[in-house]
Amino acid sequence: MDYTFSMAELNARVERVIEEITGNETLLQMLDTDAATEMLNWGIATAKSIVSRTMELDGFAAELAILPRLKAIRQAMRSIGNWAAGKYRDSASRIQLRDKLLNYFRTIFGEDRPLPPAEKMDEVLNQVDDKSKTPHQLVLKLKQVLEESNQEKPHEGLSDQ
Repeated sequence: MDYTFSMAELNARVERVIEEITGNETLLQMLDTDAATEMLNWGIATAKSIVSRTMELDGFAAELAILPRLKAIRQAMRSIGNWAAGKYRDSASRIQLRDKLLNYFRTIFGEDRPLPPAEKMDEVLNQVDDKSKTPHQLVLKLKQVLEESNQEKPHEGLSDQ
């Protein structure tokens, strides 16, 4: 018996996830439109990527694979939104934020994906003190650091060539 999902079922799953993420009015209220849009787009793109990797799984197994990651996406978006809105003013709270975000990212992306080093995260999170940076610029910078860390995969076998 074939339990794999059809494209229609996969699309329905993706639509449900998008509704959950876009239903987060708190995020929209704490940030300016550009920053909120950037966060929503990141959340939706990340969720779609996660859902698309569950095509071979039946509904129950897919839900088990997806739910913790979706929760972590929403939690990360809320924390990043609060940070970009200036709610983490002191370094001690930013260290706690960094640790929370790295845990969320580990849940979202899995154990195999490289994450930014703590020092790099601290450098970005401390940019909130620079009043010339808008929340949108802060969100873009954090996304950039996440994307760069994903590019820094070990280059195995290059020395053998």
